[in-house]
Amino acid sequence: MYSELLSDLCLSSDADEVAPSKEELVADLQQCRLRLHRRTAMHRHVVAEDLARELDHDRILLSLCAAMSIDHDPARFVNPIAERERLEELLRARGVEFDPL
Repeated sequence: MYSELLSDLCLSSDADEVAPSKEELVADLQQCRLRLHRRTAMHRHVVAEDLARELDHDRILLSLCAAMSIDHDPARFVNPIAERERLEELLRARGVEFDPL
C-alpha cells in the first residue's frame, strides 16, 4: 500500500516544474528528516500527518536518487525502512551526508 501511495505521489509531480538542484534536494531531504525526528521526539502521533511526512521524505529521497543516477523505484518501498536504508547508503557512498533518523 505504501509503495502504491508513493508511486502515485511521484507520478503526480508537475512535469513543467523546473527540477531542483542536487543541493536543493539534499537541503529539502534534511528538512524532512528534521521534521520526522521532531515528530518522533514529541511522542505525539497523528497517523495521517505521520504518513504525509514519510511520503514527502521518500518522494524527495527518490528525486535525489534520480538526480544522482542512483537506481530507485517507488515499488521497492514495500518495506520502507529497508529501502530508505539502502538508498541512504548509496547516497553516502556518493558523498551525500545527512543526519541519521
